Amino acid sequence: MAKGRVAAKELKRDPLMDQYLTTRSWVRSRSRPILIALTAAAVIAAAVLITWMIISSRNRAAADSLAEAFKVAEANVSNPIPPNVAGYAFTSEEEKNRKTYEAFEKVAHDYPSYYGDLARYCAATYQLKFEPSKAEATLKDMAQRDSVIAAQARMALAQRYEASGRLDEAITALQQLKAKPGDVAPLLIDLKTAEIFEAQGKVKEAADLYFKIATISRSGGIGTIASTRLAALDPARLDQLPPPEPTSPFSGR
Repeated sequence: MAKGRVAAKELKRDPLMDQYLTTRSWVRSRSRPILIALTAAAVIAAAVLITWMIISSRNRAAADSLAEAFKVAEANVSNPIPPNVAGYAFTSEEEKNRKTYEAFEKVAHDYPSYYGDLARYCAATYQLKFEPSKAEATLKDMAQRDSVIAAQARMALAQRYEASGRLDEAITALQQLKAKPGDVAPLLIDLKTAEIFEAQGKVKEAADLYFKIATISRSGGIGTIASTRLAALDPARLDQLPPPEPTSPFSGR
């Protein structure tokens, strides 16, 4: 046999050729299961893509709906309504309050998984102005939940109780809020508590809280209010307050 030539019998025993033939035979015998598996994978991938697109679309729709509700809340009130008014406009505060409530309720109903709690809270704050009992029930329910809006609901309840003369209930709501303030500033809770103490005639309790607030915050809205009320209730304690922080010309204060 000539040098460099491979016999046909040896060619048939080539490992690469054997592997190719074995693989081809395996694929042919299993072509249907493989096709089914590839089809299933394609279907799953398509389902994931479609689900993502639906979620993204609903998220955008929910955000747009919430933004529209806030536009209603910011509407102009004028009677008669001037011509060429941009955006929403109403002839009375009552009409605006009802329409705003309806707009936020629609968001809560249509997109509960996105902005349900926030929309319900906003709706209740406007409902307080024309259906206070129903709004109060909604706020009570929200205040008992473990959600980011629960603290805001407790504060709204305290203000509702104060406005309706139920000062003891207002104090209780504020104490519950203080125990779990969420994103409500603790000094704001103290200020509201001091104001209700003052309304109840509990001058010492109110002055103590005003002094505490003014000690922590000498500047800003809350600190200024506390200092002013302390001056009215117990002016001698003003001298015990720390000096105000120096104002920097670069701080914008």
